[in-house]
Amino acid sequence: MVRILFILFIFSSSISYSQDSLKWYKSKSKVYYAPPVTTASIAAAGLLANYLGIKRLNNRASLNPDELLKLNINDVNSFDRNVFNYSVNDREDSHNFTDWGLYISVAIPFALFIDPAIREDWLEVSLMYLETQMIAVNIYNYLGPGIFRRYRPITYMHGEGNPPVEMDELTDNNNERSFFSGHTSNTACGTFFAAKVLTDYHPEWSTGAKVGVYVAAFIPPALVGYYRTRAYKHFYTDVITGCAVGALTGVFVPQLHKHLRSKKNKYGGATSFMPIMQPTMMGLYVKKTL
Repeated sequence: MVRILFILFIFSSSISYSQDSLKWYKSKSKVYYAPPVTTASIAAAGLLANYLGIKRLNNRASLNPDELLKLNINDVNSFDRNVFNYSVNDREDSHNFTDWGLYISVAIPFALFIDPAIREDWLEVSLMYLETQMIAVNIYNYLGPGIFRRYRPITYMHGEGNPPVEMDELTDNNNERSFFSGHTSNTACGTFFAAKVLTDYHPEWSTGAKVGVYVAAFIPPALVGYYRTRAYKHFYTDVITGCAVGALTGVFVPQLHKHLRSKKNKYGGATSFMPIMQPTMMGLYVKKTL
């Protein structure tokens, strides 16, 4: 798995930094440097990594019923323990709400194309958004439940509710993916990406207006995170972490492309990376053109 991810990283890096060698491979945006072939290639590598990550998580063994029966609510920290105050009977409705909240929020960035300036760069912005979401989901896959195995709140509720929670529902291996919340992360990634792009295309807006955009961007992940706890899918710390990961990813990736645009405008030229793989050696060839 590590070798696969390393090869994907080297492959995407070699494409990302050698685009100027292909004359048809250009970035037209004045705000971001995100050549379509580069950005699409990174997103494709992310899709493959996501497939492998999800497959690895799904192949885990089912949870042990005896271990689940030993779980005690009082062992949960006092902050997170408050999720057990919600009615377990409402978990299905809350879960459905979070699914719809996620779907709508992930689609929000496409509303940016109502703006004529952003619409001109629709291809680059769309691919950049796909790239951003792929980074977010792979952070979840490999640095979330890929490392941390935390039981969801529902696993503590065996026999509770009306009808009572059955053990068959609890032994699904998905129930050890509490940390962190993928729903909240992807929701925040979508809304904060939209906020970042909108404010980058409108630097003339006042500070108050920009702050208002980001406050609005926080509302959907806050709602999704809240109802993820009511659905007994996550603890508070899970959704807070998920919101932070998604928001930072949604802002950082466009900022990186913005930095690359300003750097290219200032210095021009390009840096090319080419992987070197031989039976006895592995390395990276670097070439700078002015």
